[in-house]
Amino acid sequence: MLAKAPKANFEVFLVNFHYTCATAVTLEEAVRKAKNTGFTCNIFRSDNPFQILKTVCPVQGVR
Repeated sequence: MLAKAPKANFEVFLVNFHYTCATAVTLEEAVRKAKNTGFTCNIFRSDNPFQILKTVCPVQGVR
């Protein structure tokens, strides 16, 4: 039996490296994970990867 993947609503995309580094159930959790990377990240909804919800930059903050 295969393990089920957790349901993720948001994806954290590393802008500098061009890949998704984390997923999260809530937006607050996604912002926290993005801040932990130390790099600029964009947060998207999993079902709409073309609309940026937030941009998180560890130096400048959340926009």
